[in-house]
Amino acid sequence: MPERSELKRRFEPRLKARLSGGLLVGVLVGGALGLVIGILAFDGRAPAIVACTLGGAIAGLLYGGLVGSFSGLESPDPGSEPSDSLHPLSDPASETEEERPTDRPG
Repeated sequence: MPERSELKRRFEPRLKARLSGGLLVGVLVGGALGLVIGILAFDGRAPAIVACTLGGAIAGLLYGGLVGSFSGLESPDPGSEPSDSLHPLSDPASETEEERPTDRPG
């Protein structure tokens, strides 16, 4: 089993990338939705539209951070899974197979 530092080395960059991506996308989408809702709901009153845009950006930031951090916990990308051997596909699967009796005594 890999050492703790090895696990940390592989996990941290993935979590940081997905968390920062989630935060960025959340702010942009939340701010855009807040702007559209503010324009539709407040009919040209600038302070209310700005407040709605900021509220949407903050809500998007929180939601994007949550989703980004959870996506960093999922399984690694294909091909970069942890393994006990260096080349798992080149090792034989098994030396012996279980033998199942075909006829039952009786």
